[in-house]
Amino acid sequence: MVLSIFAVCALVSLMGCTNITMLRTKELKAVQARVDSLNTEITIAQRKLIEEQKTQSEILRLIRADQQVRFNELDRKVSNLEGNLSENQYRLSKIDEKTAEFNKKLDAKLVADSIAANSRTAEIEKLFQIAMGDFNAGRYDISFSGFSDLATQFPESPLAQESEYWMAECRYAKKEYAEAEKEYLNYFKKYPQGSKMCVSLYKLGLVYDKQGKDKSKTMVWKKLVEQCPDSQESQVVKAQGGL
Repeated sequence: MVLSIFAVCALVSLMGCTNITMLRTKELKAVQARVDSLNTEITIAQRKLIEEQKTQSEILRLIRADQQVRFNELDRKVSNLEGNLSENQYRLSKIDEKTAEFNKKLDAKLVADSIAANSRTAEIEKLFQIAMGDFNAGRYDISFSGFSDLATQFPESPLAQESEYWMAECRYAKKEYAEAEKEYLNYFKKYPQGSKMCVSLYKLGLVYDKQGKDKSKTMVWKKLVEQCPDSQESQVVKAQGGL
């Protein structure tokens, strides 16, 4: 009887241990499954990380390659700029040389022109003095030709205006009053503000007086007094009662 009870107890204990073992086995399997799952997740994560690293490495490689291309292009442009700068400096030096040469020639030309102008002025003055000498000597026809040639050949000279006046004076001195009138009127037309305007108006009035053209004389002398009120010729006209 005692043996039976002991056997029952042993059987019960054995069954309890079996249940515990089975429970532990399940737990271990669950833990193993969890470990395997974690290992799988880790492996996937590692693969993703490796792929990302590869992608980043490729991106970095492309960026570096692009930068290298840009640097090379920049170096090429800098080299071109340096070449262009050197070329421009060379051209500028040539331009400076040509400018200096041009200025040298220009200065020489200005000097030559100045000498020529002075020589020309001296020549014109000599011609004028010759014509005046003929006038003072009473050679009015020769004097007229001299003044006429000067006015025709050198119209830009201040002495051309003087010559036009003295041409009229030559005609007046020869008592060729119609020709003198023509020459005085020609002077007024060419030089309305000429230095001989006042005296020419006075002399034209004398021409009209010689011709018996009193109305014309009065009109011209009135104009003289209006335009040249302070001139010596106006004072003479007023003193003579010519108006």
